[in-house]
Amino acid sequence: MNNQLYVIVFWMLASCGMPVSSLYQDKTLSVISAEKSEWMGGRAGVRGVVYTVKLKNKNNSVITVKKFRVEGNTIPFVQNIIGNTIVIRGNLPYKNDENTKTADQMTAGAPLENSVLQKINPKDNWVEYTAQGSKVLYKINISKFTVTESSGEFIP
Repeated sequence: MNNQLYVIVFWMLASCGMPVSSLYQDKTLSVISAEKSEWMGGRAGVRGVVYTVKLKNKNNSVITVKKFRVEGNTIPFVQNIIGNTIVIRGNLPYKNDENTKTADQMTAGAPLENSVLQKINPKDNWVEYTAQGSKVLYKINISKFTVTESSGEFIP
């Protein structure tokens, strides 16, 4: 009889709005798209990659992105909110290489040569964020980035 009482009390407490671990709750965010676009400047060795991630805010929580990690590198980013979509954009410049051709020396449409950083881990991609002003950090993984062409806009 005592065991049944404990089960009933536990069930009542669990169903009365007690906090539930985030492991069992629906996720606040989902990845809509993840893209990367290589860019090259007008001087030798000035190049890099712009990473853009679009996240869907499932329940319109106030989300603050704290860290953006792409291919093993934590990079600076900007966060914009458009409706229930959060757009995160970050730039990862490559190390200056004096042997790299300038933009006017390259053939139009030619792929960038030796454009791989020494520190690349294609599976180490994630966004760390807080929700509703909480101090609890959440992480959403990004499985891969789709390579896209530059849109022609100037890259910082």
